[in-house]
Amino acid sequence: MNIKKLVNLLLCMPFLGFSQAIETLTIEQAISLALENNFSIKIARSTADQVNATWGSAGMLPSLSLGANFSNTEHSDATARASIDLGWTVFDGLRMFAAHDRLKSLDEFYTVNFRATVEHTIRQVINQYYLIVSTEQMLKSIKQTLDVSQTRYDYVRAKHEIGSASRLAVLNARVDFNTDSSTYRRSLEQILSAKANLNQLLARPVNTEFAVVDDIPYAQNLDYAEIHAKALEQNTELNLSRLQTVMSEASKKEIDALLMPTISLNAGYDIYNHNLMDRGFFYGATARMNLFNGLETKRRRRNAQLAFQSAQYAESASLLNLETQLRLNFINYETNRDLVSLESENIEVAKENMDISLERYQLGALTALELREAQRNYLNAINRYTNSLYLTKLSETILLQLAGELGHFQN
Repeated sequence: MNIKKLVNLLLCMPFLGFSQAIETLTIEQAISLALENNFSIKIARSTADQVNATWGSAGMLPSLSLGANFSNTEHSDATARASIDLGWTVFDGLRMFAAHDRLKSLDEFYTVNFRATVEHTIRQVINQYYLIVSTEQMLKSIKQTLDVSQTRYDYVRAKHEIGSASRLAVLNARVDFNTDSSTYRRSLEQILSAKANLNQLLARPVNTEFAVVDDIPYAQNLDYAEIHAKALEQNTELNLSRLQTVMSEASKKEIDALLMPTISLNAGYDIYNHNLMDRGFFYGATARMNLFNGLETKRRRRNAQLAFQSAQYAESASLLNLETQLRLNFINYETNRDLVSLESENIEVAKENMDISLERYQLGALTALELREAQRNYLNAINRYTNSLYLTKLSETILLQLAGELGHFQN
């Protein structure tokens, strides 16, 4: 294939099959679409909308039932009975109150879990979006080095035709051009893959084409003390662990209540006789206390205590993990933020060096190996810059997630 045709084909690949204008998707639009359409968020929202903590579910309300019975035998008259029965447990060792606390914590747990799902999805959207941006920035630089390789190849081939360059020089130039073409194609593949992943997060067809903005903004001066304070209060994983501890403690109280007596009030109205004429209102109270059930209560109390201790350990582990993640990601943030400025300067120097090297090569004052080294230096400088920029954004995003701030994107 003619080398110019190959270049044109590579440049047109991203747009093959798209004749209409391509929409530009901003990060705000991407997050909004994810919050509206993402299936993980929908599932978590459905769970969070469930209601568990009610007076009835905790056993605090009375029960009312209507019953009827009819019987007949060969040796006696038919009898019938109908009744309305009211029962109400007024004391069970405070078990019902512990159950209500546990169910309230369960509802809160599902709400916090929904928030955690939202934060995780937003983080994924940001990561994939700016991966596309950074790879497209890298692609532009690869295109520049590809142009240099093409110029070199055309130059060497022209010299070979007049006998002033060897066949080996032509082959070396073609190999370098093919290498750059392969790098260009791999970058295109990374962009298409990242777009498919982002479309999946937005719950739309994975082949939906879109453009992204050519910028990766990031916070210049995040404050560690402020992030740390917010994380201790708002971090979803830590709060989930705290709620697990609260629920375990409430469960332990429910089982401890089994050692206490249970007092119930009951009342009703009976109609009883074969002719349905006898009627009567009745009421009373029942007290019950378990004295021995095969040590089952003791076993359950011990297991509940162990579960409570495990929940406390898990909460402490979550706190330690949070402290560690905050420290590590803030170090990453500061390091990559500083490298962005440093590598930005290196790019300018490396670009100027590559341009000068190409001119000197065409004048015969520089070898092909030295020109190739200038190309590599430029590409490496671009790669370090875009990578530092992307990693700065990732670290910032993780820190905001740890501080419980990513959910603020939610409408």
